[in-house]
Amino acid sequence: MAAALRLLALVALTSAARADARIAHGNDAFSELVPPLDDTGFTTDLAFAMWRPWRGYDVGGSYLHRWLTSKVSDDREDLVELTATVSRRWGPRYRELRLGARTGPVVTGNWGGRWLQNAWHAASRSGPTLDEGLADHYPAERALGWLAGGRASGAWGVPAVQAYSVADVQLAVGTGVSSLELAAGVRAFARVRCVEIGAHLEGALDRFSVAGGALTLRGGFGTGRWERAWRVGIHVAWNRTMVSYEYRANEGGSGEPIGVVSLTIKQSGHSF
Repeated sequence: MAAALRLLALVALTSAARADARIAHGNDAFSELVPPLDDTGFTTDLAFAMWRPWRGYDVGGSYLHRWLTSKVSDDREDLVELTATVSRRWGPRYRELRLGARTGPVVTGNWGGRWLQNAWHAASRSGPTLDEGLADHYPAERALGWLAGGRASGAWGVPAVQAYSVADVQLAVGTGVSSLELAAGVRAFARVRCVEIGAHLEGALDRFSVAGGALTLRGGFGTGRWERAWRVGIHVAWNRTMVSYEYRANEGGSGEPIGVVSLTIKQSGHSF
């Protein structure tokens, strides 16, 4: 954990204005068009990532806090991952190969998810508060583990349209999620003056296994079988800023969808 924290501090404090950053909020409320919302399963992701170029690599760190709630009881679980990341890309976007790795501590149990979700629901009125039946019971004790993962992705096409594929593997010990994903899709880009508009559609095969905790509560991670999933997303980018939305079906093998809204800001010398 100390090594991951030191790397995150280095990325954040050393020429921080030159680091790229992404803030993302995933919520089941973003996957529904007509209320009332089904506030069970993968209810919320709070994520932050930062990276900057270093000798041809992108070096950085990421934080993820995921809240899960059961579909059949008041049980819930928090998953928190704090990882150091490194990746490298070869070729332009329409003919690229990218390899990356990540590692860091992972914790599960009660890490404030119910209070954060209660505050979000009270402010947004997008679901029940604790007084109105929001899940508030953590059946598992807090646990600490470690994860390590790798990711390979490639794309081939012309500047306007490309086919792409992704292979991602993660191993967690102590607690957390081990996973294997194989995904493929198509993406397209159009530019109107200084504004880029993009869209993508992909399908995936996933397999999950968990170490400890209550991550497999009803509506949580589906384990022990291959899961099919699909995603569709759009983005708008201009200068150094990009806003995107992605609908993710069968998130984590739970049978539950989630919508993810993200903001990416580039400050390392590259624009969209």
